Amino acid sequence: MKLNTLVLAGAIALPVQHEGNWQLLEYNRLDANQVTFTDQGMTVTVDQSASPIIYPLDHPKTVTGVTVTGNLSNLLNLPNANQGQEGSDDFSLKIGLVIAGDKTLNAVQKLFSAKWVRKLYDLAPEGSGVDRIYFLNAVQNKDLLGQQRQHPLSDLLYENNVWLLDKNGDFTLTYKLENPEKVIAVWLSIDGDDTQSSYTTTIKNLLLDG
Repeated sequence: MKLNTLVLAGAIALPVQHEGNWQLLEYNRLDANQVTFTDQGMTVTVDQSASPIIYPLDHPKTVTGVTVTGNLSNLLNLPNANQGQEGSDDFSLKIGLVIAGDKTLNAVQKLFSAKWVRKLYDLAPEGSGVDRIYFLNAVQNKDLLGQQRQHPLSDLLYENNVWLLDKNGDFTLTYKLENPEKVIAVWLSIDGDDTQSSYTTTIKNLLLDG
């Protein structure tokens, strides 16, 4: 049965209690996270692993902010304060907004692009393209808050450190975008492969404010 998003007074509540239209992908040469769905929400079990979790929206949605509630079992094994840099590029929660745009892949680019890149472009409605994935990051060090960057691995990835998640337990995180964005999918990134970390992140509610 197809499970659609729930629209609540201008917001979209993604169905984190059911697998529904969620897509659980894998990266080449990396162990994948284990993802389970229960009445309590989506639980991502990380064991020195990483894999993307994607939810395509039924149609493009103008998003003004994001609200997420959940639980973190324990912190990452970060060796220093340089979270996001080479050797410590792990995050216990990154919520990526796939932004509509005009970038597309031609036949040759599709042939040689990484699987995740091809998947990103496949999310665009027919006849359109993408601009980037805009990641809202939760960091363990407050000194990293407010830092933004285009990821060195790809100009398709842009990151903004908007939340502090420096202790285990329940959390509620909210962020209002500087400008509304036309979003076609949500791309969750939760990983521990760089830092050899093992933990669980449970997402109990995930709202896209419109």
